Amino acid sequence: MKIFCKEYEVMDFLSSQSELKLNHLVSYLIETSNYQSIDLGLENEKLLDMGYTWMIYKWKIKVKRYPRSHEKIKIKTWASGFRNINAFREFEIYCGGEKILEASAIFLLIDLENRKPIKIPEEIAEVYGSNDNRIFKRIKRINEPEDFERLDRFSYKILNRDLDFNDHVNNSVYLELIYEAMDKDLSHIKFKEISVNYINELKLGDEIIIDSYKEEDRFYFFFKSKDQGQIYARICALSQSSN
Repeated sequence: MKIFCKEYEVMDFLSSQSELKLNHLVSYLIETSNYQSIDLGLENEKLLDMGYTWMIYKWKIKVKRYPRSHEKIKIKTWASGFRNINAFREFEIYCGGEKILEASAIFLLIDLENRKPIKIPEEIAEVYGSNDNRIFKRIKRINEPEDFERLDRFSYKILNRDLDFNDHVNNSVYLELIYEAMDKDLSHIKFKEISVNYINELKLGDEIIIDSYKEEDRFYFFFKSKDQGQIYARICALSQSSN
């Protein structure tokens, strides 16, 4: 198993409580995995030259606490296995020796010619190495609730600033938009567990709605096309106020 570590000092992208925002926390995780790819000689540019790119299919994140302004954090990441089209990756964040976050992600390797996932080639899997040390063994499908009323509906049009090098909405932007989708009275909420299912890519100019639901301390967010004929992402998040 090849464990990669990188340290950061939290300076920017803070909430009103001077804590790192959720979407930027996830950006740090992805940035660290990108640094490992660079360290192993398989950076994004090289992968693009091979006709491939990585995309995230699912996340599960558990946050003990959010890092605060000027705190130094250490992020650990490693590949935890490859099965058919799925590449499994784990993350941990430490602050002063305390583990404050753990996460599992499932990546897909996309063939750029047809924009479809492919079975992970052995030569790519071998670069990363792997073992079975997975933090979360399963990331469940998130289903839209049927037995309680919708909390809110938020409309949004995808902007240039939302896109990444894959020319689609960056995975962390979804976690920024869930806060935009919530009523202002709920915008202070911090989530301690977050699961994300990415279903379809969002592109520049796409007009979407985000339907949100609340069940006690659990929130659901469903990213849909304006006509509701297409679903782009499903998110379930548990607020820190629950036990």
